[in-house]
Amino acid sequence: MNIQNSHLAMQPDVVLLRSRKRGWSLVGEQEKPSERSKRPDGSKTNSSQPRLLPRHSTMQLLGPSLLLLVWWVPEYLAFSDSTKWRFEHPHTLYSWDGACVWIPCQYTTPLRRDQLDNLILYSNYEYDDTTKNFKGPILYEKTKSLRDDHTPERVQFLGDQKSNCTISIDPVFEKDNGWLGLRLTTKAGKWMEKIDLNVSKTPLSPHIQLPPEIQESQEVTLTCLLNFSCPGYQIQLQWSLEEPAVTSTSLTTKTVSTQSKLTFQPQWTHHGKNLTCQLWDPKAKQILSEETVLLDVKHAPEPSRVEIVSSPAKEGNQVEMTCMSRANPLPTNYTWYHNKLEVPGRTNKTFQIPAVLLSHAGQYSCLAKNRLGAGPIGQETELDVQYAPKEVTTVIQNPTRIREGDTVTLFCNYSSSNPRVTRYEWNLQGSWKEQSPGVLIIQKVAWDARPITCAACNQWCSWAPSVNLDVQHAPKDVRVQQISPPSEIHSGHRVLLGCNFSSSRPRDVRFFWKRNGIFLKEGKELSFDSISPEDAGNYNCFINNSIGQTMSEARRLQVLYAPRMLRVAISPKDQVMEGKKAVLTCESDANPPIFQYTWFDWNNQNLHHYDQMLRLDPVKIQHSGAYWCEATNQLGRVQSPPSTLTVYYSPETIGRRVAVGVGFCLATVLLVFWGVKLQRSWKRIRSQQGLQESSSGQSFFVRKQKVRRAPLSEDPHSLGCYNPVMEDAISYATLRFPFGETDTPRLGDAGTLETERPSPNRDDTVTYSVLQKCREGDYENVLPDSPEDEGIHYSELVHLGLGKRPVAQEAVEYVTLKH
Repeated sequence: MNIQNSHLAMQPDVVLLRSRKRGWSLVGEQEKPSERSKRPDGSKTNSSQPRLLPRHSTMQLLGPSLLLLVWWVPEYLAFSDSTKWRFEHPHTLYSWDGACVWIPCQYTTPLRRDQLDNLILYSNYEYDDTTKNFKGPILYEKTKSLRDDHTPERVQFLGDQKSNCTISIDPVFEKDNGWLGLRLTTKAGKWMEKIDLNVSKTPLSPHIQLPPEIQESQEVTLTCLLNFSCPGYQIQLQWSLEEPAVTSTSLTTKTVSTQSKLTFQPQWTHHGKNLTCQLWDPKAKQILSEETVLLDVKHAPEPSRVEIVSSPAKEGNQVEMTCMSRANPLPTNYTWYHNKLEVPGRTNKTFQIPAVLLSHAGQYSCLAKNRLGAGPIGQETELDVQYAPKEVTTVIQNPTRIREGDTVTLFCNYSSSNPRVTRYEWNLQGSWKEQSPGVLIIQKVAWDARPITCAACNQWCSWAPSVNLDVQHAPKDVRVQQISPPSEIHSGHRVLLGCNFSSSRPRDVRFFWKRNGIFLKEGKELSFDSISPEDAGNYNCFINNSIGQTMSEARRLQVLYAPRMLRVAISPKDQVMEGKKAVLTCESDANPPIFQYTWFDWNNQNLHHYDQMLRLDPVKIQHSGAYWCEATNQLGRVQSPPSTLTVYYSPETIGRRVAVGVGFCLATVLLVFWGVKLQRSWKRIRSQQGLQESSSGQSFFVRKQKVRRAPLSEDPHSLGCYNPVMEDAISYATLRFPFGETDTPRLGDAGTLETERPSPNRDDTVTYSVLQKCREGDYENVLPDSPEDEGIHYSELVHLGLGKRPVAQEAVEYVTLKH
């Protein structure tokens, strides 16, 4: 006996025992979670409260595996079939929103004499393990006396207390979709019956039921079934065929449905037609839903016909003919006829001719057969075999050779055609026109005119063999090609240039070369054994034949070399007065261009200046000296020879220094006038040829130059100073200079050179100097315009610069002091 599906009237003092050996257990005994089962009323067993055997029961062990429970009340037999609840109703009922649902239902209680005490209809109920009861929306409820205690107007219980549990819900809503729970209670027990309810949003669709096979002229019955029926709700089922139909309904505990049966004799014309059954609402006069099926009517083949894929057919092409026949099932055998004569060996639906000939032309027909019989011979279809124009040729009218730019006339000819030729086609480019059908005129024919062909066309085109115009022209696409080296050209490389062209007609040509527009030589190649920068330039080659001459575009030949011809240029000139501006430029020739310059002074000291120009603004006395630069590109590094910058004192500087040192110089000058000894001393000085320094290296002298007065030496350590216009009253002066031998220049802001301040203990002065009034424009190291006189025309101040004094070439003969 299945405890889960049966029902017992569970009295408080009744318990059921099962054999443990067979897997049975005492009802109410502690169970494992996996062994819980539903009670007959739909609830789950709970082992939290063990139950004891009743006081008024007797147990007797019958055999090793069976424990028998004997009840005080004899009618409550645990294993009797009369203890089961039984229900009969459709498993699932169907409806739609706004319609109704009729639930035919029959039941049997465990004890047949029991009557219902209570009846509750739940919607989408659930069992609550906590309260040990069912919960959910209640659609209907009746008490012991079957009094309607909770009855919405749309739900009606149409049954009784003994066996009928039929229920009607009108209207039914989409929210009712799910399941219903019919809860029945008697004195003997309880039961929850589940009924599936499928409520759709839209009306249900009918279903058409067809027999396994429909044959032509054999009567057949078709059924349109709707899984819905509800008394009082008017619906109709109607067919698309205009044939009489019979409609019936079924409201039983097995099925709830409405169906319509249609009986008729189908014809072959019905095959492949649509058959529709519609759900009709007579009240709203509208179709609620429908279903359509395709009729499959079996019949023998009807009058057959031949279809030709390509007709008319071109001679030589493949032809395929098909026998089209209406038959169901499809034909399995065919017979072909050509001009009313049967074609042997042809039994397929298609008739293929790989290469059609004129002999294949004519009338074709066919006959089809299937398992139901053979159809009649169909109507005839004509196969027309045609062909394209034959022996098509292209003819050039011009009698002589054709040159570029000439006018050319061509003809397109053919021998025969079926059907006749209607047009011509030409495969050429450029300016042309068809003067008349088959006659072509080309204006100004191109030098590269491609071979020309024409086609004569009816339904198909036949192309003639192509003809070459053989246009004569001057050389084309003349160009200079660098044969070697393949990439960059460096000075000293061996270079080979070639002159190439793409086309020339005739092919007999001559080659010539030009450099920068000047003729060089004749020949296809131009070579340089060791190329130099002077060979760089624009090179052209030109080629001529008997038609004309063509020159190439200029090819720029670049020669790469390291810096060369490096020199330092001084602007505005190499003799500048202090306070002015001097710009030194490192000039060079290089390819690729120089990317770095480096400047050095007369002591080979790096000035850390890397621009091409060195700006001295304002220029100072300590800037005097020789400068040289170094230039670098990707191919090398080169140094320039030195260039000397001479900086002169300004009049303001001379006057300032004279005023400061006049007292000291006066005492020194007086020593000179001690007589003849002075002259003798100077003669000795003459023999020493130069500056005599004291032990401390601080002595300075002014010497008289000869009348020749050559410019100062270009030695990088020679310096000169400006001799300003002085008053006649100044006979001598003592000059103190702001730097000494050990002073070092440094690079200041804006690329200018500065000299560090000398030590205050230094005494770099001119021992004495005899000055005479100078003419305007009288500068040191500059030849005067007037003849030499006995005065000092200029003075050279020794030890003014940074380097050592070079040895004088001429001694001082004498010194003249003028008042």
